[in-house]
Amino acid sequence: MGGQVTVKASGVMSMVSKVPWMLFIIGFLLVAEYFNLALEGTVGYTFITLAVIVLFIEMFKSGDVSPLSFLLDQFWAVITVILASGLLTYLWFVTGKEPTFFHWIGFAIILADALINPFNSFRTALRNLDVPN
Repeated sequence: MGGQVTVKASGVMSMVSKVPWMLFIIGFLLVAEYFNLALEGTVGYTFITLAVIVLFIEMFKSGDVSPLSFLLDQFWAVITVILASGLLTYLWFVTGKEPTFFHWIGFAIILADALINPFNSFRTALRNLDVPN
């Protein structure tokens, strides 16, 4: 009767936790730039919706993680910040375009992911260890 209870992540949850979702934001911005799509109207609102959904998925992923998952999450957060900085630099200095409101929203969400998710992981670890505030 005193057996251990273990919880296994389902196949969907396991896949969700392994995908670097912030790359979809970078990918969307790169595709829009490559195909010269204006990020206004439906395309822009689709982008904002995608970006907010991705941020929530990343926040959910950052709770209860293993050390390897945390390291990989940090790796991808750094990579996406580098890619976003590169895209911003490219837009300004190579194409001469000024980033739009939608670009800034994407960059802000990428920075929020890189700053808030380690805090969320740390807070969850403290809670799991019953460390008082």
